[in-house]
This record gives sequence, structure tokens and C-alpha cells, in this order.
Amino acid sequence: MQQAYILARNTQLKFYKNVPLYINGKGVNFVIYKPSGMTLNDMRIEEGLFPEKMYIKQEDKIKGLQEAQKAFNQELKENIRTNNSQKIKDTIVNIMRETLTEPRSGSLEAVSETVDILVTEYTSESDVIKNLLKVSAKDYTTVLHSINVMALVLGYAGYMNYSLDHKKILGLSALLHDVGKTKINTELLTTSRKLTAEEFLEIQRHTIMGHNILKTCKFRNKEIKLTAQQHHERLDGSGYPNRLTQISEAAQIIGFIDCYEALTNDDRPYRSAMYPLKALNFMKYDVEAGKFKKIIFEKFAYSLL
Repeated sequence: MQQAYILARNTQLKFYKNVPLYINGKGVNFVIYKPSGMTLNDMRIEEGLFPEKMYIKQEDKIKGLQEAQKAFNQELKENIRTNNSQKIKDTIVNIMRETLTEPRSGSLEAVSETVDILVTEYTSESDVIKNLLKVSAKDYTTVLHSINVMALVLGYAGYMNYSLDHKKILGLSALLHDVGKTKINTELLTTSRKLTAEEFLEIQRHTIMGHNILKTCKFRNKEIKLTAQQHHERLDGSGYPNRLTQISEAAQIIGFIDCYEALTNDDRPYRSAMYPLKALNFMKYDVEAGKFKKIIFEKFAYSLL
């Protein structure tokens, strides 16, 4: 009986409408606190006037997350309308942090709406993506890295004048390219020491794990799961996990931009950031070595202007 109920996340409480909330009664009995069809009063949440622990049924977990995602997306629309770059980024961070607590079919598809909002608004508000990139990240996490990569990718796609659908696929692929890292030991991802060969192989597995997570989702375009698997492959066969030389277009673009973002981010645990020009000069050696396409390098550099 008790296993059918799980603790509700406090960050999602105010968004639950169609998800009932329960409190733990005497013994193992759970009593309904908020029925479906209504929300908790916002003021009561702000003042902490609700039971310390509330529960939802295990079967309602994804439904609850989807309700939270929907509410965050409404916030995102308003933030873009008012051109508040910090709130835009904060809201996207909240969406992705909540999504990656349960990265599977049902939750990952919902971030499509987030990308749709950004891409649609980007066509009418050209400064949205650039302003998003100007907001400095406070800590280096998979969430913030993925958001930064997405913003850079959408900037590139805009410069290339891709269609709306193409932009959306690239944006979604970028946002989810590292989803497999949710299955990797966080200590390995944040340590400042040199990794052992075994530990590095463990981190490399995030590409396979990401592909396995996304192939269970109902995305129509295969580029999304291929990007998760192939964004560390290189055209000369020196990448991982499969040392491919034939790589999807999205994976090539996002793989290049993924490297650039990693080099220029201020909060990597193991080194300082490079200035954009220095990072591009550094990556030029990999382009000349045949790891990346020259055209992607050149067009991306122009997209930064």
C-alpha cells in the first residue's frame, strides 16, 4: 500500500491541478488532502501553511511533472514578452531541472513546447537568444550547459536561415544531447581531479544511455536520439562511442558547439574559461585535422557576431 505513494516535490506543489495530493494518516493509511480539479492556494504555499509532507500516487508522477512543465512554459512566454533575460534563463533552468528528475517518455516530450516557444519568439525578437547567452551561469551543471548549447545552436540556426521546423529539431536535440548524464555518477561529472581510464569510459557511456532514454520517447525525428549518441563522434573516426565517420548533421553541429561552450564556460571545475576568439583558434586545429567540417566552423563563428 505504502509503495503506491511517493513524496510530492515542493517545487511542483502549486502547479498540481489534476493530480490529487495526500497526507499520511495513522499507520499506513493515506488520506486525500487536495482532490483533482483544484490547486493549492498560492498564499498558503508562500506562507508554508500546508502539511510538511504531502504525497502523490506513483502513477501520477509524470502527470504532475507535465503540469509543472506547462506552468513553467507559461512563465517563459511572459518572460520573453517582457524581455527579462535573467528570468528567461531561470525559467528554462527550472523546466530542465524538473524534467531531468524523471528523464523518460512523457516528461522529455514536454520540453518540445519549451523549444517551440523559444524558436517562435526568436523569429520575432532577434535579441532573445543573444540576451539569454549574456546571462552568466552560476554553476556548471548538465542543465546549464545544455541550455547554453541550445542557445548557441539556435543562434547558429538563425544565422543559417533554417526553417522553423529545422530550428526546432536542432534546438530540441541540443537541449537533450546530454540527457544520458543523468545516469552517470555526479561526482565523476564535477570532480577537478584527473579521471582514471575506467572513469572516463564510464562518462563516455552517457552517449549510449542518452540514446537509450530517447529511443523510448515519441519524437518523430530520429536526429534527436542520434545526436545524443553521436555528438562526441568525430569525422576522422577519433570520437566515441563507436568511432563513426558518418555522423548525422545535427550531431555534427551540436558536437562542435558543445565543445565551444565547454571551452568558453567560466565554471568548469577543472579549468578556466577561454575567450571566444581563443576558443575558436583552439578548435581550428581540430577542424584542420578533419574532426569537424570547416563550413560549420566558419558559419558558427559568423553567427557569434
